[in-house]
Amino acid sequence: MNFFEELKRRNVFRVGIAYGVTAWIVLQVADLVFENIGAPDWMIKSLMFLVALGFIAALIIAWAYELTPEGIKREVDVDRDQSVTHHTAKKLDSITLAAVILLLGFMLVDRFVLEKPSTGPIIKSLPERTPEQVPAQFNLELDSTTGPEKSIAVLPFVDMSPESDQAYFADGIAEEILNVLVKTHSLKVAGRTSSFQFRNREEDLRLIGEQLGVAHILEGSIRKAGNRLRITAQLVKAQDGFHLWSETYDRELTDVFAIQDEIARAITDALAVELNLVDGKQSLADVQTNNMEAYDRYLEGRALVASRSDFARMIRLLEEATELDPEFAEGWAALAQAWALTFYYGQEERSEALREAERFARRAIQLDPDLSDAHSALGDSLRDQMLWSQALESYQRALELNPDNIEAHSQLGQMLLRAGFADQALVHGAAAVELDPLSWVNQSFYGVALFFIGSKVEAWRAINKAEVLADYGRSLIVRFKIRMALSDGQPEMARQSVKAYLENPNNDSRFNEFHFDELIELIDQPKRAQAYLRSIDYQSSSSLGADLFWLAYFDDLELADTWMREILDRNDVTDDVDLVWLQFPTVRPIFAREEFKNLMKRSRLDTFWRDQGWPDFCWPVNESDFACGPPEQKP
Repeated sequence: MNFFEELKRRNVFRVGIAYGVTAWIVLQVADLVFENIGAPDWMIKSLMFLVALGFIAALIIAWAYELTPEGIKREVDVDRDQSVTHHTAKKLDSITLAAVILLLGFMLVDRFVLEKPSTGPIIKSLPERTPEQVPAQFNLELDSTTGPEKSIAVLPFVDMSPESDQAYFADGIAEEILNVLVKTHSLKVAGRTSSFQFRNREEDLRLIGEQLGVAHILEGSIRKAGNRLRITAQLVKAQDGFHLWSETYDRELTDVFAIQDEIARAITDALAVELNLVDGKQSLADVQTNNMEAYDRYLEGRALVASRSDFARMIRLLEEATELDPEFAEGWAALAQAWALTFYYGQEERSEALREAERFARRAIQLDPDLSDAHSALGDSLRDQMLWSQALESYQRALELNPDNIEAHSQLGQMLLRAGFADQALVHGAAAVELDPLSWVNQSFYGVALFFIGSKVEAWRAINKAEVLADYGRSLIVRFKIRMALSDGQPEMARQSVKAYLENPNNDSRFNEFHFDELIELIDQPKRAQAYLRSIDYQSSSSLGADLFWLAYFDDLELADTWMREILDRNDVTDDVDLVWLQFPTVRPIFAREEFKNLMKRSRLDTFWRDQGWPDFCWPVNESDFACGPPEQKP
């Protein structure tokens, strides 16, 4: 009898198949359980390792031993004439068949019961990015390798001007080159926020490449004196620092647009042969102004937009840019974005800010209907006016024009999160994080979306990374962390988050208006916490919607009704009904209150849901009415 026949006789193959099917079921169940209890990643990996060892052991035992009516015996001790391996084979076949049926049942339940069909808005298919894309996960640790070969990051250029007062211009030139390179769709280009994290940092290029996930880096400098401009640029491999290309340009300032295009063209030419950039020869530059004064103000204003600072100066510079060149579409789009930002940073009357943002965005689109940034800015203004379906169309158009528009992905993801569609928000949040991994805004909202769909380990990883990256807005992140911790039954983690925040000298002074430091000390004293909440001057509070979390956590639903009625009595309810704050599991008791339903009507979300689909916590009753409640009560 040959070796193969002996393996069959001793049921080694049958044992292997039965073990494999059973092990697969065990791993699937374990993965589901571990994810829901927030177990660390190493637990499932350890189980997989043990299962693999068990597989080898099972095969060895099947070869060396035989199951007899008297029990397990060594195979060499069993008389061949008395061997019952054929009976054992039948038992193994039955076990395998039962395991296969169980496996199929598990897959069907997982597909059609546990994984409910999405009720969210039907997002149009976007070029090169679909909702089925698996969201990338990001660790705080560095990746072990650089990114794909067809990838590049443009670092902020160094200002070498005599007065060292042209940093905004150096940033603007680098960003314009980045924007030109983005048009080469076969080339992955790291986002501005991530690339500009490395300003004035003497980092090893390999380290930069690993953190940004790119294989190539463009760095350079500018020297601006009078009407003369010198730009030096060099393209290097991140892995070994090898110089692929370098050049110095001495030109008149009026040639700046030609220089930008020339640099971008030289880079794509340098990479074209090595990386086979199929679209490397397309027309790249699309300059929309020849007015250097307008362009200079545009670059300085856009730098302030990126840093979210000095809003009055930001708007003045961009207004001057559009006054100097009324046909400058990109200037109008940047001005629209600046006004949309003032809605959140309280520099102007909120409704006026949104009206101005919409007006300027529409002006930009009128000048250039194919300007992706203008459609994205229009989406921002429409979303914050609670014109949800129109905003969705604007964001979709922005992404049709530029599938890698980071701002459009980020803002659309935030809108879908606010509207109750965490699963679809995750698609765009993942895209924003993939394109701009060192943006704290992208990481934080991505983390919240992960938390809402139950991926808690990945959610904490993203939110912790956001906290490390944040240069402003730390109060937003700590608000997320506290709600995540308390919703997860971890009050001590919430306390530690508040403590670390208050001890940070760079924290946000706005934190005090959210009452976290007082409430976190009363976390185990609900009666005292309720008394404290009732002492708050809620009529002058600007964060009632967000603070409804605390009323639900401390089970004071009557006061929650009072606060929601106060919100309904206000002229501007947009920020107060931001559903990002109202979707944490702890808040679910509020969903069934009549005032919550009225808030949804006031925010026009019910109209959006009728157009696009319903979230888990609200559902239609008939053509004119709807109901809300905890997701488990949904019919």
